[in-house]
Amino acid sequence: MSKFLDFMMNNGLGSALAATAIVAVLVWLWSWYKNWDDSKNIYNYLLASKVGTDFTFRSTEAISSHTKIAESRVAELCSKHKSIKRNEKEKQSWQLIDLT
Repeated sequence: MSKFLDFMMNNGLGSALAATAIVAVLVWLWSWYKNWDDSKNIYNYLLASKVGTDFTFRSTEAISSHTKIAESRVAELCSKHKSIKRNEKEKQSWQLIDLT
């Protein structure tokens, strides 16, 4: 292990590659966290908005307005979420899948 660290400290290319790898992992982790957090906020909004109303679908615009997430991002995250499905008749509206 000491030889590896010594190589990394004394080799410019090795140091640059190691720094690049660390930054790439940190960027990926941040992106994963933001996707998870935004998806959770969308899911919670859909869950809360379902209570006390007969409407089952929420528009991308309504979700975006309430969660302060861009409409394009809302559509992307909803399409990837396992518990959210798109309305087949109106392409820009979403609902929770009944898992019971």
